[in-house]
Amino acid sequence: MSELLRVSSPPIEPIYSQTEPGQSIVLGQVKVQFDHKNTTHQEMANVTMRFVPDDRLEFVCPLETASSTFGLELFLDDNRDEKITLPDRGIAFDAFCAAVGRDHGGIVFHPKQSAVTVTSPSNVISNATFHLFNFPELVGPEDYILVTGDPPLQSFKRCGRVVLSADGWRITVAATDQTDELTKALKSQGGFLITHVGRIHREDGSTFSSEQLNDLLSCLQYFFSFASGRWAGVALPIGFDATGNRTFETWGMGKTADGAWNGSSSWFDEHHGELLSQVFPGFMSLWANKMWHQPLIHSLYWYLGACDLRVGIGVDSGLILAQTALELLAWTCCVLDRKMVSPRAFKRGGLSAADKLRLLASSLGIPKDIPSNLSALHGKKGNKWTDGMEAVTGIRNSLVHPDSQEMLPNASYVEGWELSLWYIDLVLLRLCGHQGKYANRLSRRWRGTVESVPWV
Repeated sequence: MSELLRVSSPPIEPIYSQTEPGQSIVLGQVKVQFDHKNTTHQEMANVTMRFVPDDRLEFVCPLETASSTFGLELFLDDNRDEKITLPDRGIAFDAFCAAVGRDHGGIVFHPKQSAVTVTSPSNVISNATFHLFNFPELVGPEDYILVTGDPPLQSFKRCGRVVLSADGWRITVAATDQTDELTKALKSQGGFLITHVGRIHREDGSTFSSEQLNDLLSCLQYFFSFASGRWAGVALPIGFDATGNRTFETWGMGKTADGAWNGSSSWFDEHHGELLSQVFPGFMSLWANKMWHQPLIHSLYWYLGACDLRVGIGVDSGLILAQTALELLAWTCCVLDRKMVSPRAFKRGGLSAADKLRLLASSLGIPKDIPSNLSALHGKKGNKWTDGMEAVTGIRNSLVHPDSQEMLPNASYVEGWELSLWYIDLVLLRLCGHQGKYANRLSRRWRGTVESVPWV
């Protein structure tokens, strides 16, 4: 404990914060301009992120006496779409009029996209702060100790922190002094909550552009989501120049999972925060690889959809999504990247789906045998599945082909779904070059239990 960083305040102060899940975040006031029926209107709008019943960004123009009639006319118009301009910032975006009335605070506009950059492009960003929503409380060797009070009545609190370094970037992600209490509320009621704050800079101290920052933020969004097994929200980034002036800012939030929340359910164990530092360099290398960039995005999209049973898709649909991700990873790895077989082998009449996945697993050193603790998969009557690839594809085929008469043990679908997600965990960790520990989702483990990846 004595080796950890000791501070009297959190190392990264959030620019925005919440005291409970779902609490609205006030972003400020800005001048807006829009045209309606050949008339240009300028108003001051209050900007807020709201989360109940779902997350959305609101620009609210208070109703003055002169604009009350206009607001009602706008809301009742068949076309409530508007092009909103921020004249002081040189930014424009598409929005629609969602509500009008004093009960709503005035004329309410919602941008049509989930997040809006409200500054012009910049090439002089020195550092940036972002807010991380709905990420599990983590513990690791880079944590910090928050020291409050004066001797001899000082109190000490351990707070999570992790440092990611890759391609000249240094990203520090830290819990706030309230993360532990707030995540308890998040687990009990779900919703949206800022759990951590991040800071970004270049290791050599050089400046960077808003385009570079946006790409890195997207990479972090997918990486933290991969670690969580559900969409984590990288949102509300603010970039500063060398003198501390804001030169970049985005309002709103991209895709983030709400609802029932139980921390991480993937390869990442929140009691081993160092796993994030170990895996991130390889993940970012894949992200920057033109051949792998889009397949990585698509496979993670399907993987996260397969993980997220809270939306009611069920393990059957999850298994179908997971196999889709695995086949894309097999195609990209075995055909495009390593050129182990020709494209014809992956077309109709070529390799079976199971053989495609066997080729992928063999090339990456991933075990193909059905793990011994998956009793339902071992309990299949008649011809047994030869390996996990045949089990996953066989169960999937029984779901998508209505003429299939094969009777499977009751728990086969659950175990097949779990096995398919485990394979994705391993494939992506292997492609990231990870050689350390991971949390095995098949081991019915306690938190804090990790094991070596099977190819080590």
